[in-house]
Amino acid sequence: MLGPDHEQQARMAAQMDQSLDQIERESSAFFGRLLRRWAIRWGVILAVIFALTRMVDWLDWLWWIVVPFAVLSLLVPLLFRRFLMKRLAKVRGQMGGMGAGETIDGAWRDNTGSAERDTSGREPGGDPGGVIIDQRPDNER
Repeated sequence: MLGPDHEQQARMAAQMDQSLDQIERESSAFFGRLLRRWAIRWGVILAVIFALTRMVDWLDWLWWIVVPFAVLSLLVPLLFRRFLMKRLAKVRGQMGGMGAGETIDGAWRDNTGSAERDTSGREPGGDPGGVIIDQRPDNER
């Protein structure tokens, strides 16, 4: 058989879509837990520093060290999540044409796409479209 197996491609596209959905769900849950832990951790740390600076006046310099660490410890995972979601969207976009007679690398095209083709499979004034099958009768071959 020449050309792509449409049923296999549909199954592959569905499996890939399920895998991408699972990755998105798991990463969203992970980053949600990470954000909650960050909020609790830094809430406690900032409360302790607030209490210390109220009791001891010369500890005000702690704010200049702790706040940038808190911001960076939140910013790095959020940037990683943004990068991950962009990569998943890019992969999902690359998989978008899988149901229309294309393989993953886009090597095959479906020969039934154009009604304007003549019996040889050529588009008017163009290159052959897709796979050309010899349709001559057996006695002429």
